[in-house]
Amino acid sequence: MEAKSRRGGKREGSGRKPYPPGVKKVLYSMRLKPEIRQYLQSRENATETVETAILRSKSYRAWLLNHANQ
Repeated sequence: MEAKSRRGGKREGSGRKPYPPGVKKVLYSMRLKPEIRQYLQSRENATETVETAILRSKSYRAWLLNHANQ
């Protein structure tokens, strides 16, 4: 009789934990100019860089105000 493997399998507490409400992110692809891509690759966190730029933009804040009223 072979010894049972202790790897893998379902067990309590395993697996990825769910995101807290409002934190989950979705994948979004886009085309960028090569120099913008190079800039984002030079950053430690490209996602955070893009999100910060959008959140600080005047057009996003206007959209958000308009969207909240709907």
